[in-house]
Amino acid sequence: MTTRPKLNPTAALRPWLLPLCLASVGAWGWACQDDGPDDADSSNGDADDGPDDADGPGSATNDASGRDDATAGGSDVSRRDVLWSIGTGVIAPATAEFATQATALDAAVQLYATRGSEDSRAAAREAWREAAHDWQQLEVMQVGPAASSLVGTGGEDLRDAIYSWPTADSCSIDRAVVGEDYLADDFFVTELVWSYGLDALEYLLFNESTAHTCPAQVQLDGPWAALGTDELARRRAAYAGVVAGGIAARAGELAERWAGDGGNFGALLADQGASDSPYANEAEAMDEVFRAIFYISKITKDAKLGIPIGIVAGCAAPPCIGLMEAPFSGDAAVAMRANLEGLALMVKGGPDAATADGFDDLLRQMGEGQIADDLLAAIDVAIAATEAYDTSLQAEVAADPEALGDLYAAIKGVTDIIKGPFVMALMLTVPADGGGDLD
Repeated sequence: MTTRPKLNPTAALRPWLLPLCLASVGAWGWACQDDGPDDADSSNGDADDGPDDADGPGSATNDASGRDDATAGGSDVSRRDVLWSIGTGVIAPATAEFATQATALDAAVQLYATRGSEDSRAAAREAWREAAHDWQQLEVMQVGPAASSLVGTGGEDLRDAIYSWPTADSCSIDRAVVGEDYLADDFFVTELVWSYGLDALEYLLFNESTAHTCPAQVQLDGPWAALGTDELARRRAAYAGVVAGGIAARAGELAERWAGDGGNFGALLADQGASDSPYANEAEAMDEVFRAIFYISKITKDAKLGIPIGIVAGCAAPPCIGLMEAPFSGDAAVAMRANLEGLALMVKGGPDAATADGFDDLLRQMGEGQIADDLLAAIDVAIAATEAYDTSLQAEVAADPEALGDLYAAIKGVTDIIKGPFVMALMLTVPADGGGDLD
């Protein structure tokens, strides 16, 4: 790891370096600060520094929660305090709540699979909506176990097993319905992620069409027609029951990895350098958290909105309604709102900013409180923008291709702060796949 210079919180930005800073925040963030005197208590630490022994949970300077006694939600907040607060006060309880919702979802879907009635289907749909909302908050918290092993330190790929969008393929689900592949004992091992998870379950519960979605070359027309309407409904419900059980199992596994009496990953996030922590130092852990919240730019702003409506490259003939999230439930706006709610929790370090240690506290401590205020205000504006839509976003775009421009602008107001003053003030590293995201 490259040693990072210590941050001088009171240093002024060198105006002549602003273009360089904006273009290459991750690699040249140090250039955006005037050199200041070395500080033994530098909040970002040298890359080869491990955690001080006195800073561990249960030490003389920490209460039972693992936070420094005198700093929770107040002054003298360290980066370790922020990591602890995010891990144990945001992500751990969020995974526990989702596991509870996933269990309730499983129960509702099993009832539907057994009864097949419209009432039981309606109850299963409502349970899906509640669980999906909680998961969408967790989408911006893909740290450690939920993260991809390809890009996240300590990643265990649990996210894709629970929700794989924008990787989705309804044709694979249709083929599994015809072949009853979901009954195989090794279904979750042999099938790809788009055949199960919350997105597949949405298709099975909300799709009203009795047609399949496969192209002609798959040659599914004959086997599909042979099923008949009643058998199709029965198989979709049975398949939904298998998927719901898998979601509940993975949700429980994720919650256990974060639980204080389980894997306690929140402590591993805060105590880098410990033998069982995947993070070598504080800077790496902070960058992992930032990589997780950068979802709001790459996915919420771009994949969910900018690409389908033609503002961001990726749609040959806008609008590309088929690229939008939640096409069967119509909950695309709800999903974006939950992403923004999750982001606010990560910025504040918990639901109660007065008692949590968050990025906002670090910024205020550095004399950059305006950045924190602007970011939280922009998140509120974006959340309000999502509430302006009482129909599906797909329907809005179909009626008016420019209908979502204001929503995009509101979310961009959030990401402009995250990619600009926020990342520069805190000297964080823009994720490798976000380096060109300068819109």
